Amino acid sequence: MGQPTGNSDTIGELVMVGIGDICGHLEPVWQSESDSTIMCDLTDSGLPGKWEQLWAKRSGECEFTICCIPFFARKIALGDKVGVRPAGGFEWVIDSVVDDSGNAVYHVIFDEGMAEHDTAERQNELLRNLKALRIECEVFQLGYVAINCPMQSPQCEELERVLNAYSLLGWSQFENAKINT
Repeated sequence: MGQPTGNSDTIGELVMVGIGDICGHLEPVWQSESDSTIMCDLTDSGLPGKWEQLWAKRSGECEFTICCIPFFARKIALGDKVGVRPAGGFEWVIDSVVDDSGNAVYHVIFDEGMAEHDTAERQNELLRNLKALRIECEVFQLGYVAINCPMQSPQCEELERVLNAYSLLGWSQFENAKINT
C-alpha cells in the first residue's frame, strides 16, 4: 500500500476514499463463515488515510467476528470479536476488540532485493511449513504473508523458530502484529 497518496477528500460530512487507499482480502481463511465486510482505519498501524476491508460475521447489533487474517491492521486477529461504529464515511468501522480470540498475527515480508523466482520459492517453502504445522495464513501478494497462530501454543513456538531462521538467513523479516495485551 505504501505511503498515503492524499486520495481522500471530504465533501460536507461525506468522506471520499480512493480505491487505492483500501486493502482487501481475496481469499479469507474463514470466507464460508463470513456474511459481511467491515473497515479498519490503519492510522494507528502507521498508514494514515489507508483502510483495510476485513471479512467478518455479524454477531450482534454492533459486533462482528473477524474471518480473515489482517494484513496491515495491528492488535486484531482472526476470531476476535470487535465492536464497530460509523466513521470515515463507512457504516462499520472497528472501534474496539470486545472479545480476544487468543490468536497472534505475524506479518512476514520477504527481502525485496531477491529475484522473484527466489522469493516465490522461499514463500512456497514457508507455506508448506505452515501447512505441516496446521497454521492458517493468507497471502497478500508475492513476498507478503499474514499468519494466524494461537498464542503460547506449541505451533506458535515452532512458527517463531521457523521465522527466526528465515530472518537469520536474510530471506525475510517478520513482526508479531497482535500480541496479548
